[in-house]
Amino acid sequence: MGSRRETGGESLRLPRMSRRAVLGGTSVVALVPQSALPVPITPTAPDDATRQCARWLHLNGRIERLQDRWAKLEAWLTREHGWLTLSPAEQQALPWSRELRDIDGCLDLLFEQREALLESLPTRSPNLTSVIARLAVVERLIWSHDHPEAYALIAGCLQDLKALTPQA
Repeated sequence: MGSRRETGGESLRLPRMSRRAVLGGTSVVALVPQSALPVPITPTAPDDATRQCARWLHLNGRIERLQDRWAKLEAWLTREHGWLTLSPAEQQALPWSRELRDIDGCLDLLFEQREALLESLPTRSPNLTSVIARLAVVERLIWSHDHPEAYALIAGCLQDLKALTPQA
């Protein structure tokens, strides 16, 4: 693991063993005989945790699309109209500045909703569908370029669980 990228200090990283143990265990739990588990884990209809995760993923997707629109519009304004060299009054005079303000307002609201929903997500559920949904949220929370090993483990576990569960 000597090839890991520095993130500004060891205190910013998760412990080495726990990432692999937890994420690897998530994938392996689907292979454990049901009789060995304290609570049987079966794919079932979406429960409240699964619906909350789906809502979080939906909000996150909307945020990503708005951020992408913002970036494209700002790049176009900079390239075509010298946006960054204009004074704030000149920027406000351009017709596209209203769209940027609208996007900014929407993003503020969506960030608040996403954060509140993230805090309310359950941390445990014996439902395999819920485990898959929560792992999909974790996949979006981890930056692939900051933690490539953890991201690869999460993405791999998620794909393994989806492959083992036809309804997911």
